[in-house]
Amino acid sequence: DRTNLVDKAIGTVRNNLLEGAILVIVVLFVFLGNLRAAIITAAVIPLAMLVTFTGMVKYQVSANLMSLGAIDFGMIVDGAVVMMENFIRRRGEERLDAHATPEAKLGLFTSAATEVARPVLFGVLIIVAVYLPIFTLEGLEGKMFRPMAITVCSAVLGSLLLSLTVVPVASSFLLRASSAAHHDEHWFSVLKHRYITDLR
Repeated sequence: DRTNLVDKAIGTVRNNLLEGAILVIVVLFVFLGNLRAAIITAAVIPLAMLVTFTGMVKYQVSANLMSLGAIDFGMIVDGAVVMMENFIRRRGEERLDAHATPEAKLGLFTSAATEVARPVLFGVLIIVAVYLPIFTLEGLEGKMFRPMAITVCSAVLGSLLLSLTVVPVASSFLLRASSAAHHDEHWFSVLKHRYITDLR
């Protein structure tokens, strides 16, 4: 009777996914400094998981500790964080107030999205490329690790699609225009100054 083993495995996966999601949302709020931006970015997690489950169904991958346990929420929201950070920075630079025309606001988000689309795309493709050799494994190794590669690749490709489409559109509707100038956080300014000094 493997009931206890199966229940423990399911419980471990559930706890890992739940705790990981909560941790990512808290970190996003702390670093982005904007609740709406953090919620939009965190919304990529459940939507990307839907894409992941679609890939798992298509390739007949079972939900287990090996397949779902390999999913990294930080990796999933990476592209969305880059996109959102650029939106917040450009919004502060353009200083659009609440009376800005919809065309001006749309133009800001469109140019900000296209500005970082290339590095976001390349970042995700590099992650997928790392997992490609796993698909060539055969025998016991293939049975063990191929499900992990399928779920991770499905998750990051789903997050890429969402980062390039849903995040910009949702941001253009939900993020308020701001006339306040963009400024880096104090801790980041200190790190940036130290980094530039060390580079020189």
